[in-house]
Formats: sequence, structure tokens, C-alpha cells
Amino acid sequence: MPRISNNFQTKNVLWTKDFIFLLACSLLFTTGVGVLILFPLLIQDIGGGQSDIGFLMGVMSLSAVISRPWISGVVDRVGRKNSMIMSCSIAAVICIAHLFFVDAIEKVYPVLILLRLIFGIAAALGFVSFLTMAADLASGPRLNEGLGFFGIMPMLGMAIGPAIGELFVDRWGFEAMFLTGAFLFSACFLFIFPVKEKFSSVAAGAVLKRFLRTLGIPVVWRMGFICLCFGIAFAAHGSFVTPFAKASGLSISGYFISYSGAAVLIRLFGSRLAGRFGEKRIISAALLIAGAGFAGLTKVDSTLSLMVIGFTAGMGHGLLFPSLIALTIRPVAADERGKVTGILTGGFDGGMFIGSMIMGQIGEYLGFSMIFATAALVIFIGFVAFLKIMRGALRDIH
Repeated sequence: MPRISNNFQTKNVLWTKDFIFLLACSLLFTTGVGVLILFPLLIQDIGGGQSDIGFLMGVMSLSAVISRPWISGVVDRVGRKNSMIMSCSIAAVICIAHLFFVDAIEKVYPVLILLRLIFGIAAALGFVSFLTMAADLASGPRLNEGLGFFGIMPMLGMAIGPAIGELFVDRWGFEAMFLTGAFLFSACFLFIFPVKEKFSSVAAGAVLKRFLRTLGIPVVWRMGFICLCFGIAFAAHGSFVTPFAKASGLSISGYFISYSGAAVLIRLFGSRLAGRFGEKRIISAALLIAGAGFAGLTKVDSTLSLMVIGFTAGMGHGLLFPSLIALTIRPVAADERGKVTGILTGGFDGGMFIGSMIMGQIGEYLGFSMIFATAALVIFIGFVAFLKIMRGALRDIH
């Protein structure tokens, strides 16, 4: 059994200065990532096809998965704050580096692979460190609520980022996308410094052994599988909605604003739903709603319908992760939290890699509708798997 943490005093306090600054950092970081969600349009612009989009987007997720044991160890060993500083610095440098390699795809393909690999590591390190510090600061009776409010910032970032990116790319080209990303990551770097870390870093040890030990906790690897399923589906959202909307003459930013707006609203007004109905019921409902949203993408024929479907899928996303993370992390010691969040986000990134690779090939031969149908199917598989989990290992956890 995992150890119960005694590292923090349990207080019913959420809105501290550190938590507010952390929210600002998370918003800036995820807005930077959101701006770069238009990267598939660059690939098309320099001569790439859907399989190239799938591969280059998948490479980023692959690097995040492969580096996950190291990343999780870094977050627990050097601290959450230092990890955030590292991730912002690397991400800003990668954005600047992209400015020198906007050319025909056959000329820059190897360099793009390298840049995507490094950016994937930086993004993974950022997401794990932000999420782990949020769990530290919200630790106690308001953990689920705190994670829900924290999760609003990534959703806002993923709404604002594509809207800014679409506007800037249309007016000034893809160079503006990378410059904007570099600016946002640099601003995040500056906002990190006022945040005070409450967690005392742990000594270096056998990183892989400790990671695998944490992965062996039943609730952790089972919830990691649910994240994997959702990540496979999310690859359709992150890699293929943009080119689909562009090809169909629909609003790219409208979809992402609706998706993220729904997730924000559900977390603002439904942050205590898990306390009322139970985390297991919320997770089940979230998977069904998200699956229905992705299935609806197969029937989109207007910007309005695209936004409605985006709102539905985003509502499922917004409901899912606070409950899933809280359910998984609550019984785990503080010095294991970096590894647990690393495993959960690693499952998601692993799904993104698998989904990007598979769906790129599906799209190449069968079109966008089959991409979105596959995404919905995988989420429903995750729903069935979660029902089995509820009847087994998790029936005594609430």
C-alpha cells in the first residue's frame, strides 16, 4: 500500500497567493502550447500530408512518454518550481529555433523531428510539475475542488491560444505563431518566481525503480489506462480538428473556444459535483459525454454544429480529469505525487502518440469522419473498462 502523506498541514484554505500565481503560470504556459496547436497547418503549408501531421504530432507525444520516468523523478527530486523553470526555458528556446526552419518539408523534416522531440519533453515536464504543485497547494479536504479550479487554466489556455494563433498566422504568418509562443513561455518563466514551494525535494535514487513501484499501485495503472484511452481520442482533437475545419471552411478558433469554454464552465459551476454524486459516477458520465462529442464530429457541416459538438466534448473533458486525478492521488504520499501525475499524464501522452500515428494513416485513406469515429470508439472502450474497474479494485474507494 502507498504511504499516506504527512508532509503538509491539512487546512481548508485554497485561495492563497501561491495558488493564484500558479494559476497565472499555468494559463500562460498552456496558452503557449495552445498557440502551437496550429502546427499541423504549418506542416500542410510546407508540403506535408495527414500522415506527416500524425507522425510529427505523435513524435512529440512519444518523447513525453519515453521521458516520463525521468520527468516524474525530476519533479520529486529537484522540486516543482525548478521543474517549471526548466520547462518554460526549454519551450521558449524551441519556439525561437523553429524560426530558422520554415522551409519545404523534405529539407527540414529531420530538424522538425528533433524540435518536436525536445518540445514534447518540455511540455510534459511543465504539465507534470504544474499539476503536482497544484495537488500540493490544494492538499486536504478541498483537493478535488482545487484541482477542478486549477484545471480551468489549461482549458482557458487551450481556448485563447488557438484563437490568438489563428489571428496571428492569418495576418503575419507562421513566424508570428512561434514568436508568440516564445513570449508566453518567457512570461510564464517570470511569473513562477513569486511562487513558494511547500514540498521538500527528495534525494536522488533509482528513478526507474521508484517509478515502476508507483506504477504498480493498482489504482494508478488502472487510471493510467483510462487516461491512455482518452489520449488516443484527444489526438483527433489536437492534430486533426484544425486541418478538418480549415478544409471545410469552418472556424478553427470557434471549436476550441467552445471546447475549452465548456470545460471551464463545468469546473466553475460543477466543482463540487464529485462531492455530491461521487467521483466514480462523475468519471463514468464524463466518458460518455466526451465520447458522444467526438462521435458528433462525424456529422459536422457548419461552424455552429462544430461549436456545439466542441462544447459537448469539452464538457466531458472538464468533468473527467479533476475526479480522476483526485481519486488516484488522494491515498498516495506527497513524495510520490510527481510520479503519480507523471503516470497519469504519461498515459494521456502515450494515447496521443498512438492516436496520432493511427489516425494519421486512417485519415490518409478513409478521411476525417473515420478519424473522429475511431476517437469516439476508443473513449467508449475506456468507459467499459472503467465500469469493470468500479466493480473491482475501486469499489472501496470514494
